[in-house]
Amino acid sequence: MSAGLSADLLRLHPVTADADRALAAHVADVVGVQPDEIRVGRHCPACGAVSHGRPWARVVGTADGGAETPGGADGSAGTRGRADGRATAGRGAATSTRPVLGVSLSRSGPHLLTAVRVGGGIGVDLEEIAAVDRGWDPALVLHPAEAGQDCTAEDRALLWAGKEAVLKLLGTGLRTPMPEVRLAEHDLREAEAPDGFVILVALSQS
Repeated sequence: MSAGLSADLLRLHPVTADADRALAAHVADVVGVQPDEIRVGRHCPACGAVSHGRPWARVVGTADGGAETPGGADGSAGTRGRADGRATAGRGAATSTRPVLGVSLSRSGPHLLTAVRVGGGIGVDLEEIAAVDRGWDPALVLHPAEAGQDCTAEDRALLWAGKEAVLKLLGTGLRTPMPEVRLAEHDLREAEAPDGFVILVALSQS
C-alpha cells in the first residue's frame, strides 16, 4: 500500500464473496473482536432506506442498551452507544469504549474491496482501467480546474476512482455531479491494486 495507509486498511476478496460477511470479518480483525460481535448494514441518506446506501459497521455493545446512531456525514460509521454518545464495549467488557469506525466497499471485475478505518471516515473505489477508458467522457467527470489531467487511460481511471471515493466519503454518491468535486481539495491516497486496476482512498480529516 502507499505511504500513509495502514496495512489493515484495505482488503481484497473475490467479487462472489458476501459483502456484509467480508466487511464484518475485516472490521472484527481491525478492532480485535469476533465477527459475531460486528453488525453491518446500509443506510441511504437520501431516502432513509436500509436496503441500499452507504455501508455502516459497529461493534455490538453488551454492557448498555443505548440508542444506535446512523453513519456520520464524514463517512464514519455509527455506534451502538451510551447516553453520552460513547460506543459500548464488545462481549466481556463492561465499561471500555470503541472508537468510531469508517467503512467503505467497492466492486470491479473479479474483485470486492473492503475498507475499514478506525477514528475517521473513509471512501474507497476500485476501478478497472480499461472499463473506465471505454466509457470516458471528460464533461461528466472533470472539474474545470482538472482540464487536461486525463492524458492516459490510467489517468482517467484514477480521476474516476478519486471522484467515486470522495462521493462515498461524503455519502452523496452520484447525486453530486462529479464535475462539482475537485480532487485537489480532498485527502486522497492511491493504494496498490491488482494489475489493470486502480484503487483510490478518500479520508476525512480526523
